[in-house]
This record gives sequence, C-alpha cells and structure tokens, in this order.
Amino acid sequence: MAILSVSESSDSDVILIKYSLINETFQNITVYGNPVTSGQGVQVVGPSNTNHSGAVNINGTFTLTVPISTFLANDLSWEGVYMFEMNTLSSGAAVSSYGSVLLGKVIDCCIADKMYSAIDCDCTDDKCNESLLDAQKMFLFKQSAEFSLKSLNNADGPDSLTSQAVIQDAQKKYDKAVELCSTGCGCGSSNSVSSGSGGY
Repeated sequence: MAILSVSESSDSDVILIKYSLINETFQNITVYGNPVTSGQGVQVVGPSNTNHSGAVNINGTFTLTVPISTFLANDLSWEGVYMFEMNTLSSGAAVSSYGSVLLGKVIDCCIADKMYSAIDCDCTDDKCNESLLDAQKMFLFKQSAEFSLKSLNNADGPDSLTSQAVIQDAQKKYDKAVELCSTGCGCGSSNSVSSGSGGY
C-alpha cells in the first residue's frame, strides 16, 4: 500500500505532498472538503502532473505541490481541513491511501495581527492582555487540530467513521480559532481589531 503525507508549506501558499509507491501504478490524487463525503472528491493531480507519467509498477518516493490556483480553479477555498486520497493500482487491484491537512494561513495571519495589537495596545488596564490571550488560544486550537489530523492513518478514508469524526473535530477547532480572530484587544476605540486578512 502506498504511503501518503500531506502538509502545508511554511509560507502557506502551496500544499506539499510526499508519497511512496511500492510496485504500484499511480492513478490520481483527489481532495475532499469538509464534511467528508465518499464519492465527492475533486481530482487535483493526474498522472501527467508527476515526473513518472505513464510509468507502471513504480517503486520510489516522490514529492509534488498543489498551489492555491488549483484549489481556486476547482471552487475550493484555501482554508480549513481537507482530506487527500491517492489512488493507485497494485497487481491490478485498486488501492487508496489518505492524508489530511489543515490550511491555516488565515489563523497564522490573525495570530500575527493579535501579536502586533498586543505590542501596540496603549490601554492602561488588563484588557491590553486580551490580544495576547486570543493569540495563544488561536495557536493552541490550531496545534490541537493538526495533532488530531496526525492521528489518522493512511487507511482512514471518507467512509471511515474515525476519519469523519477527527476531521469534523479539527474543523471545529479551526472555526473557533477564526472566530477569535474577529475580536479586539478590548481597548475601547483602539484600532487593534484583527481583520483576519493577514495585513498588519
């Protein structure tokens, strides 16, 4: 069975996919939004998008990237939790491997906004700490969601109750972090409210 690993790049602008094939023929990679529904995946990588296009019975480890433009072209938003499915043929039999990722650029930008707000906040009371506390909570929500996704194994697909529950839980944590993004530092008329747009 192929091994699939999916992660977000450090600049949050591409998805990094690493996979290993053991005497398998690559078919495609599809992506599922949340909620995960079997049969509702959108193909984002075909054989022609790899450096082993057309080859059969492949052995080796490969990497490729999926940019924002691919998501937008398929009406997928660049945020939240997604499940990836890699389909291969092994001895003529269809095999699927799975990996999930949290696209957290919105949260990362909000955390940065909150940190700048905390530094620039000119309140004279404890409410100046609210931006810092929000940033910490957002960071922990994101880390917890990512940890949950890492608990899934390559066999947990869209039909798995485990994967559905874990992905739903991770999405809820992501949504809670985004919700915190829209609150200010409590400095009254301070302009430290995060826009969530990533600008600061």
